[in-house]
Amino acid sequence: MSQLDLSGVLCPTEQAFTLPPACYVDEDILAFEQERLFAGGWVSAGRTSDLAQSGDYLAFSIADTPLIATRGEDGRLRVFANTCRHRGMQLVEPGRGQCRQFVCPFHGWCYKLDGSLFAAPRMEGAQGFESTDFSLVQARSEERAGFLFVNLDGKAASLDDWLGDFESLHEPWRLESLVTASQREFTVKCNWKLFIEVFNEYYHLRKVHPHTLSTLYATPDPVDRTDGAFVSQFGEHARRGSVGVLAEAGNGLETLPGLSGRLANGTRYTWAYPGLTFAASRDAVWVLEAAPVTVSHTAVRLTLLFDDASLSVPDFEQMLKRYESRMAIGMDEDIVVLEAQQLGLRSRLARPGRVCPELEPSVHVFHRWYAHQLIGAGLGTA
Repeated sequence: MSQLDLSGVLCPTEQAFTLPPACYVDEDILAFEQERLFAGGWVSAGRTSDLAQSGDYLAFSIADTPLIATRGEDGRLRVFANTCRHRGMQLVEPGRGQCRQFVCPFHGWCYKLDGSLFAAPRMEGAQGFESTDFSLVQARSEERAGFLFVNLDGKAASLDDWLGDFESLHEPWRLESLVTASQREFTVKCNWKLFIEVFNEYYHLRKVHPHTLSTLYATPDPVDRTDGAFVSQFGEHARRGSVGVLAEAGNGLETLPGLSGRLANGTRYTWAYPGLTFAASRDAVWVLEAAPVTVSHTAVRLTLLFDDASLSVPDFEQMLKRYESRMAIGMDEDIVVLEAQQLGLRSRLARPGRVCPELEPSVHVFHRWYAHQLIGAGLGTA
């Protein structure tokens, strides 16, 4: 493909154009994203507290690479290739589980939770074979703010450099202490960037959510100046109370203990590149982790986080259903337009548009970061 003209994307927000449509439909662009952003960046692999006990594991993929995150007997979280060192068999099916060891279902090679091979049946005749040479391949991983991050190719800058002031900006929400109360996974027929973009802009609310979410939010603050591979924007609520439940559902839960002043009646929307985004609100945090399946299909994991005090209220399970319902309604309304947007961007007549400076600044900040990645890879020009 020819180099993309990204000069309009790199303009100040008030003058900026959106990304070229090719960024959402081109297979070569997707290959670049998988290699440079997902394999080459720091990608969220969920919440560390969801893997609390020795032997808890999550089997998942990054950039078409099957992985296992598991907590060892020493309490450490590690991430391994979900691939037997004998002949490449997948060790466990995607999803969550609990085990004392990983046993290959093909020929029975056995691995400890630290990845070391401790049993390889009938290999005595293999000259020079040493079990210590055939541990599971370990991927680079670190924990921050209660999230597990993975850098697949091992070449990214340190996680501290990647995230910059991410932790300090979100300190009032005490993210590391929040607990998963609900989780579901689904697939959307749109490009992964479109899915996260709509979650981080206010412009669509009145048109897409006229009877549900549009009245919940006031005009947001300007986008924050941040140091790291993320964008964040705070906005106050239009009414006092939770935006985690719709008005007809009743009141929400109590305010998170670290929040006061404006933060106690608002929501911070954050996008940590490439695929982690969340809404840190007054009483809960909604986390979305998105990854490309194809150029036009996105795998999503939605997690609702609460503090221990909220989980202990007598009617929490009923309250949780209200939060889940609100999120499902909003998500369903978004998905209708996202899938239609994907079809529109496929048109050979599609062209870059303009950014709404007041209500889409977070989208533009991501577009600028993304454009620099394209230029660095030789796929675009300034």
